[in-house]
Amino acid sequence: MKRFKRMAAALLAVVAVLMLLPGRAWAAGPIDLNRAVSLTVSCLDGDTPLVDAQFELYLVATSDEFGALTPVDSFGQFNVGIQGENDEAWRTLASTMEGYVLRDQLPPDGRGKTNADGLVSFPGGERPLTPGLYLVLGHRHTQDGKYYDPSPFLVMLPGLDGEENVWVYDVTANPKFDSRPVPAEPGTITRKVLKVWKDEGYENRRPQEIIVQLLCDGKVFDTVTLNGENDWRYAWTDLDERNQWTVVEKELEDYSVEVTQEGITFLVTNTYKGSGTPETPGKPSEPELPYTGQLWWPVPVLFAAGLLLVVAGLLRRRGARHEG
Repeated sequence: MKRFKRMAAALLAVVAVLMLLPGRAWAAGPIDLNRAVSLTVSCLDGDTPLVDAQFELYLVATSDEFGALTPVDSFGQFNVGIQGENDEAWRTLASTMEGYVLRDQLPPDGRGKTNADGLVSFPGGERPLTPGLYLVLGHRHTQDGKYYDPSPFLVMLPGLDGEENVWVYDVTANPKFDSRPVPAEPGTITRKVLKVWKDEGYENRRPQEIIVQLLCDGKVFDTVTLNGENDWRYAWTDLDERNQWTVVEKELEDYSVEVTQEGITFLVTNTYKGSGTPETPGKPSEPELPYTGQLWWPVPVLFAAGLLLVVAGLLRRRGARHEG
């Protein structure tokens, strides 16, 4: 009987270790942290390469061999969650981080310009890249009478090929961008900001006001206070359309922040992350999908663990009968 117990305990230990691996990462195997990783950004407008377009790379979080992420100090200070339930969530996270990077003038981990084929690779003569999650920012590019504004994006190095279920150490990314003709005469535009709260039952925890900063080409242009008196919104008018405008919020304790743009309006969404019991409990929130690096619970492993426990129980009962 003791032998059966030792075997069961050993098997349970193995299953426990396997259950700590992220689902797809577990199937793909561990990341080789000693292997070099690289990123190539391909910037094309149809078949036309965008030449001399500048991009910068920022390490957001380091990865362990199973893909679990740990934010670096420069990004850990911001109240943003490294989560990506879907592509839209990753885009929102990238645009939110962009504002803080520009406002605080964080130093990049790599920078470069596209060549004649519209390609730029990292590392490009700099120190080797650390495996992890990276934010990629592109500058406005002017070519053939057009403005090209690349959208910020996040990329994991190495990346996981979902079809082949293997880690890809040399990743190629194709950034999205908005393009429009360079105006013949400079005009003006309007930009608005609207505060959105996600704190049902914790409304009493909200601050009386929040501070929002408007950035012009990455530098603070104006600072405004949003509160109940102005209905948590503000509008800037007569802004130069030739500049790039974005919004950041001064960090709030116990709240995470997301910044998205819908037309001319920036939506600044704060979600309560503090503790305590809600005063007006609402519907139970849906379980949050695990972000990249959070522990997944693979169904096959759980199933195997369940079977193992059943087998261990049967063996124990059998041993007990024999002892009796």
